[in-house]
Amino acid sequence: MKDFLRIKVLKMLIPNQKKELILKQMKDKMNKILNYFKNLVAKIRIGKANTEILDDITVEYYEKKINLYHIARIEVNHSNTILIKPWYTKILPAIEKSILKANLGLVTINNGKLIKIVIPNLTEERRKELIRMNTRKLEKAKIILRNIRKEYNQIIKFNIIDIDTVNIYKKHIDIVTREYICLIENIFNKKKQEIRRI
Repeated sequence: MKDFLRIKVLKMLIPNQKKELILKQMKDKMNKILNYFKNLVAKIRIGKANTEILDDITVEYYEKKINLYHIARIEVNHSNTILIKPWYTKILPAIEKSILKANLGLVTINNGKLIKIVIPNLTEERRKELIRMNTRKLEKAKIILRNIRKEYNQIIKFNIIDIDTVNIYKKHIDIVTREYICLIENIFNKKKQEIRRI
């Protein structure tokens, strides 16, 4: 129903809009994906403790998923150690389970009062795993960008009768999509070099 209404609105708008406005709408969507990917990759800290790696951890608490930061104090203890001090010690097992489930390659030590996370030294195998993990994220981001391209191609096709105009719009949509794919590939390649270098 939402899609139908959105297309209906666009159907009314497109005759009065220029190509630039349609491309701007598409770029806004693609920028969100680009920024999300950039933040995702930036969170991968290599060989150094940084609390940002735990930003997306949610914990099952009273049948609700709660962000780790809402139920515990998190601090960097040493250059390769993070301490997690929950408000209630009963939730320690659930926190540990969530961290391990996130598959971040972290070593957790639960002493009954807090969880100590040790950031392991970067082995060759760990480097390969980080690159594989980033490659999967890269491919997902590319798929989303291509889906946005597909969505806007359909909007154009649905709302514009003139085939030449449709082809011009599609050409510009393809150019913008390639630009954004290139941008996320550059982010990925920089991170890959960082992983291999350290």
